[in-house]
Amino acid sequence: MPQLDVTTFPSQLFWLGVCFLALYGILYYVALPKITRVLESRERTLEEKINKASLYREQAETLLAEYEAALASARSESQEKSRAMARAVSSEMAHKQKEFLDKINDRLHVGEQELFRARLETGSNIKEVSRELAKAILEKLTGRTYSLEELDR
Repeated sequence: MPQLDVTTFPSQLFWLGVCFLALYGILYYVALPKITRVLESRERTLEEKINKASLYREQAETLLAEYEAALASARSESQEKSRAMARAVSSEMAHKQKEFLDKINDRLHVGEQELFRARLETGSNIKEVSRELAKAILEKLTGRTYSLEELDR
């Protein structure tokens, strides 16, 4: 085996050094700068993407806050409209109820007046009817006729 031959060690060591230095130079001056540029480019890209993501996140949070404010405003506005509508409806109902009660009171007043007139009429009629009835009873009981003047006494 030629590797183990001691007479070839110096030439093998020489070529080992030359190959090592050539490979080291190629890696140090060619491959390593490319790898470094790629890593730096990736790092810049990642930083840019992280910055964009944080910017988008801030924008999303701002939009969310605006949305929540608009939603709260819309809710309060709808509640206020609902309260206003409830007040309007209740005042309309109170107005209608008052009109209804006024109509009922008017009808009741008219009915009471008619009842009072009917009482007066029947009161005067009752007096005449009772006089005639008394006259008829007395005539049947006594057999004699009485005038209305005699009955009034």
